[in-house]
Amino acid sequence: MALFAVVAGCAGGSSLPSGPPGSAAVGTAATARVSATQPQVTRPTPTPTPTPLPNDVAAAPCLATAQGGPYLASDGHSLTCLGHPVELTGYTFYPALLGGSKAWHSPSFRDYIDYVLSMGAASGQNLIRATDQWDRNVPGQTSDDPVVWANMDYLVEAAREKGVFVVIDLSAYRWLLMSKGVDSTRPEAWTGFIQFVAARYRNATNVAFYSIAGEPAPPTNQAQKDSLVAFFSSTSQTLRDADPNHLITVGGFNHMEDSPALSWWQTIYALPTNDLVAFKTYSQHDLDLMPAIAAYAGSIRKPALDEEFGMPQSYGDASFAGGAAFNGLAGGRAPFFQSVYTSVRSLGVAGVIFWNMGCQTGPTSYEVSPLTPAAWSVVAKNGAVAPTGTAADVAALCG
Repeated sequence: MALFAVVAGCAGGSSLPSGPPGSAAVGTAATARVSATQPQVTRPTPTPTPTPLPNDVAAAPCLATAQGGPYLASDGHSLTCLGHPVELTGYTFYPALLGGSKAWHSPSFRDYIDYVLSMGAASGQNLIRATDQWDRNVPGQTSDDPVVWANMDYLVEAAREKGVFVVIDLSAYRWLLMSKGVDSTRPEAWTGFIQFVAARYRNATNVAFYSIAGEPAPPTNQAQKDSLVAFFSSTSQTLRDADPNHLITVGGFNHMEDSPALSWWQTIYALPTNDLVAFKTYSQHDLDLMPAIAAYAGSIRKPALDEEFGMPQSYGDASFAGGAAFNGLAGGRAPFFQSVYTSVRSLGVAGVIFWNMGCQTGPTSYEVSPLTPAAWSVVAKNGAVAPTGTAADVAALCG
């Protein structure tokens, strides 16, 4: 499941001197005479912290026009628009009901895009992360398919008109490379594709950020770590060179508890061309690790982002359905979703995205909709913006 903001302001501790003017201790007479000959230094007056703007008001300038900015930025802790913090809550957009990736290759896909954007608005979300434009098992796909990119262009602009930011997720390019028998871990195989996408969206104001390729296989030795670091260093630099306007995350990582001695994810997140510390939450261990991830993000002055979390419907909507726990989580989807939102907010994580928005139902489906009312209620209650529509409108979303 992979395939969901650039820099303004300053956060953290004050750089002001520790005491007010004239508070130095009295020294010897000689010291006093020397001090008296020194020029007077005017120390800056502390600037009061501005009152936070409502989320939709803060984000409005970065959604007002289609091209040319201003763009979402980072203050080292939060995502910002013109210096004002903007909270992001969102969802992945994987068209499961239409067969997944093949839907992107259909000219009629725009109706489904509108449909899911309406669901996002009705649940108070302001971020959409589009995924899986290609399939590793389908031959003959091309990276510049005009239908795919016309659909992506439509999604970006339709989202802006609804006040929604978009994650340009590049990770499905792995599946395209695999379908051609090309090694997807070679950074040079990505160069042309990255430049193509960046040229298309470098001026799009409502692009929140790029995500390169989440869920890499965790390295087990130094050589594997070096290779993974080199891949993300190269691809993120290529992207930065092609688009200096938008933030970049290397992608949402998981299995971050593996090989702790290698400090692999810390090294990658610290790359100067990686702006966001993105991670995924699918287990109790992931929840338990979130404070450490957030603390590390704070130590390198980069916002943290929960790029993906979810649970299959078989584990229960409002409460646990029984049986074996889901990755150590012995609770239903609604309690798990709420625990993620609670942790994200308590730790100052800048954004959060669930997998997946849609009306599919079934034991293995991860989708959230009015057909899963408890999970839907939690998502809407925790949305960054006010949900739109009446109860009747919401009920009609899934027909």
